[in-house]
Amino acid sequence: MGKSTLLNALLQEDLCITTARPQTTRHAILGLLTTESCQVCLVDTPGVIATPSYKLQEGMMEAVLGAFRDADVLLVVTDLFSTPIPDDELFAKVRRSGKPTIVVINKIDLASAVNVTAPENQDKSVTVEQAVAIWRQLLPDALAILPCSASHGPNDPGVVALRRLLVGGPGVPESLRELGRPVPGMYAKPDVRFLTDEEAKALLPQSPPLYDQEALTDRTERFIASEIIRSSLFECLNKELPYCCEVQIEEFKEPRDVGTSKPVTRIAASVIVERDSQKLIVIGKKGEKIKEVGTKARAKIEKFLDTSVYLNLNVKVSKDWRKDEDKLKLYGYIN
Repeated sequence: MGKSTLLNALLQEDLCITTARPQTTRHAILGLLTTESCQVCLVDTPGVIATPSYKLQEGMMEAVLGAFRDADVLLVVTDLFSTPIPDDELFAKVRRSGKPTIVVINKIDLASAVNVTAPENQDKSVTVEQAVAIWRQLLPDALAILPCSASHGPNDPGVVALRRLLVGGPGVPESLRELGRPVPGMYAKPDVRFLTDEEAKALLPQSPPLYDQEALTDRTERFIASEIIRSSLFECLNKELPYCCEVQIEEFKEPRDVGTSKPVTRIAASVIVERDSQKLIVIGKKGEKIKEVGTKARAKIEKFLDTSVYLNLNVKVSKDWRKDEDKLKLYGYIN
C-alpha cells in the first residue's frame, strides 16, 4: 500500500525501508514528527495478514495489534486499486473502535495508466471518486478520506494536507484546497467542503512530549542499519528469497575522530537464511551477489549516518528460523 513510503514523506526523512514488494515491513517502527506546538508519534506497522502462516507472521500481527491498541488516531492506508476486505477481523475492530480514523488512498498518480474499461478492472476502484465512495461506505465515520501520491515525496499535495491535519495546523483548509475540488464523500459530513484547524487540533491529546525534540525515532542506528541491509536483499535477490532472510548486526563501532579524514563506522552483519541452498544463492558465484548487496547497503547506510562505513557481510544458516519461537525471540520479533 505504501505505508513506509508515506511515513518517510510525512517525516521528510528516509527512516523506513521501502521496496516494491508487499510485507517488506516486519517491525512496528516509530517515527517522530515534532513541531513547536506538538509531537506526533507515527507508527509504521507491518501489513495486515488475515491468516498468519508461521510464527514470524504471528509476531508481525502482534506488532499491528499493539499499535492499534495504543493509537489515539487510526490511519488506514490503502491504494487506488485495492479491494477492501470488510470481513477482516481487524478491520471490524477499526469500525467498532470509536477512534478518529483517517483513510489515505495512495498511488493516485497511477490512475492515468489504467485501462478503466478492461474486464479485469470492472470490479475494482480505478478512480479517486470510486475509491472514496467505497471507503466512505466501509468507514462512514472516517474524519477524512484523502488521496495522495506518497512516492512523489514530502511536497505532494496529499502528503502536505495529511501532515498539516495530523499536527493540528495551521493552514489545514488551505492545504486541503490544494487537492482540488472536493470529491463527494471525502469528509464525514456531506455538507463539509474542508476541515478546519480546530478540528485538526481536536485529534491531539494533551500531553508533554514523550521524546526529545530532535529525535526521529526510538530505534537505534544498529536497527536502522540492519533494515537497510535487508532492503538491499530485496533489491538484489529473486522474488521469494528475501522473505527467508533476516539480518543481525554482530558489531557496530561508532566512528572515532581520525583527524582531517571523514570518520568511519565499522559494521559487521550476518544475513540469516533457512537452507544451505539459500546461502549459496545469497553469496552468489564467486561472492558476486553478497558483494552487490553490500555495496548497495553501504551507500544507503553512509547517507543515513553521514559517515564513511566499512561493512562486512557474511551468511549463516538457521534452519526454519521463521517458525522457531526461540529464534524469533532472539531476533526481536516476539517479546
